[in-house]
Amino acid sequence: MKTIIINLFTLVQLLLVSGCAKQENRSASFQQADKQFVADGGKVARGANPALDPRTDALLRFIQNLKNQPGKRILAGQNSNISNKTQYKLGDDQIIHPFAQATGKYPAIVGSDFNDIDNWNYHSPFLKDLNQQHGCIIEICGGLNNPGVSSGSDLSALLPGGSLRAQWVSNMDAMAAKLAYFQTNGVSILYRPFHEMNGSWTWYYTTDYANFRALWADLFNYFTGTKQLNNLIWIYAPNNNVVGDGAYTNYYPGTNYVDIVGADVYDDGMTINDYSVIRTLAKPIMLTEYGTGYGVRGNSDPDLNGTFDYNLLAEKIRTTYPNVIGWLCWHDWNTTNMGWIYKSMYKNNYSNLINHSWMAWASDLNY
Repeated sequence: MKTIIINLFTLVQLLLVSGCAKQENRSASFQQADKQFVADGGKVARGANPALDPRTDALLRFIQNLKNQPGKRILAGQNSNISNKTQYKLGDDQIIHPFAQATGKYPAIVGSDFNDIDNWNYHSPFLKDLNQQHGCIIEICGGLNNPGVSSGSDLSALLPGGSLRAQWVSNMDAMAAKLAYFQTNGVSILYRPFHEMNGSWTWYYTTDYANFRALWADLFNYFTGTKQLNNLIWIYAPNNNVVGDGAYTNYYPGTNYVDIVGADVYDDGMTINDYSVIRTLAKPIMLTEYGTGYGVRGNSDPDLNGTFDYNLLAEKIRTTYPNVIGWLCWHDWNTTNMGWIYKSMYKNNYSNLINHSWMAWASDLNY
């Protein structure tokens, strides 16, 4: 009886805390409660957002447990964009469906860079259908338009009280509407905002790390609190080829705002810099973008373009980076000087990859 009373008292305490804590100022004890079983044996979300819908919570739990599986533990993913903004749909027809027709398998993850599409009203239903008809997990990055800052600024103008706050809120509203389409249609999203934030080619690049972390938290709180987007699994993903900038420490917004830690890797040797540091963050690890250097910027012999064996990447993960739970191969694109650059699985060698024991495809997903 004493134990029951104590358990009931503990549950009441948790409920009081969850009812009073604001989204942007959650206490450490509340965060811990989010990630544990409550006293009555029920489950609460283990995500950064404690209000994840059941479907998204189940997906996150599935992802968190992948590294403990004996096989089918690397989610094979493919970005679905291609070339340039006027060809936003072509990647769907030239990469995703042809790969499935050739192999009998759809990628476990299909990604889309919303910076690279003109008409999301057309592209989004395609992503929805891939999820609902073929079981693909959907990943989205980009889509947050620059409200008027230059790369290298401190980003304070976007925060509450800043000179560009109204424009930034408008831009967040526009992206939230696109993500709400998926929530309305029952589709969970792996959401990767501010990707490659450590690269000077992005408008949100800064060395004022505190303001970047504040901007990430601001976006998280606005989307999960104000906009009630509870279908998002949040991915933090620097460019892994920029070495020595403390990407996984200086920019990292904190465990309360991240579900998956990613690395964008473009390297023939398939090297994940700072892998030991990434592991200390205690989050699922993902290659959020991957592509070889073949044919690009003289990194490798252009004659090797389109000949990469993706089975090598699976073996590299198995033997060297076993905590990695998935990848997104980058798409193909057409260049003025070099013609087509092939990064996709479909346009490279995938024959041995298909039956690799560690690879998981859409048909293997069970959550």
